[in-house]
Amino acid sequence: MHDIKTLKAKIRHQSSGYNSPWNIAIDFKVDMTFLPHEIETMLQDYSIDKQIQLDISAIAQRLYYYTNGYPYLVSKLCKFIDEDIIPNRAEKNWSVDDVEAAFKMIVDEGYTTTLFDSLTKNLENERELYELIYHIVINGKSLKFTIADPMINLAYLYGILIPSEQKRCQIHNRIFEQRIYAYMMSKFMRTRAGDINGFGGPEYLTASGLDVKLILQRFQAFMQENYSQRDRKFLEREGRLLFLAFLKPILNGRGFDFKEPTVADERRMDLVITYQDKRYIIELKRWYGEKYHQRGLQQLSDYLDIYSLNSGYLLIYDFNKGKSYKEELIQFQDKEIFAVWV
Repeated sequence: MHDIKTLKAKIRHQSSGYNSPWNIAIDFKVDMTFLPHEIETMLQDYSIDKQIQLDISAIAQRLYYYTNGYPYLVSKLCKFIDEDIIPNRAEKNWSVDDVEAAFKMIVDEGYTTTLFDSLTKNLENERELYELIYHIVINGKSLKFTIADPMINLAYLYGILIPSEQKRCQIHNRIFEQRIYAYMMSKFMRTRAGDINGFGGPEYLTASGLDVKLILQRFQAFMQENYSQRDRKFLEREGRLLFLAFLKPILNGRGFDFKEPTVADERRMDLVITYQDKRYIIELKRWYGEKYHQRGLQQLSDYLDIYSLNSGYLLIYDFNKGKSYKEELIQFQDKEIFAVWV
């Protein structure tokens, strides 16, 4: 990883330049995160030192995908590969699969570090901060990144939030997101949704992958049986969390789900599930009528194109009285979309 000399050089480069009388007002803008090409440089040095072959570009991109360049996390994943994964096999060359294995190790709920302990402690100690992160991670809420907002500022100071390219609030990296998600999920299931724990079963896992259609059908039946009489306010707040909690014992560490931010649209949340070498896209959204539904189908279709997928899933929350618990297989353009209403 970068040593102190490298960091000092980076700072010196930032501070050099025209000797302006206004230098006292210069902002300190040193970005300590690693970019993919910087990770590549470190991997190159490592491969030369160890005399091994690496697909450096692919591994660097995957490390960046999970860490967003957070130095400690980049180093920790590499440490897992170097000290825990590689020694247990004859093949010493790294692959992208090793990064996946290291990711599973670092987000394992039985593993923690001082960094992760501080992450949850900060959320526990600041109720308003907890609510902010809850709405982003669990409800997929899209908020403008306004540093003048004390809670957004605090989350930024703690390294939890960063501004996205669209200047929205974004969890710093996928590892933080998974750790926060697991912590909030455990708290929810322990205090309010213990009846969900028994829904993990082998019937959801097939030879070809994950049976998402069956998962949605079972969740619909679960909601109809257990939550049809709950008040609208509860379902609006907890509906998405109930599905995430339902999904958790099914994946059970064998797969992961990521909440992708949706720009300026708080009524939908895209869920990307990775299981084995496959990805599944589920869009969670509220029912606002047929016009908005058609727009949502177009958004999902466009999102599926990003992952080169021809099929996707819709979980639609209808909070109207007298709603119908139904399912529908929708042919939209060149996509096949399975939708259920709860």
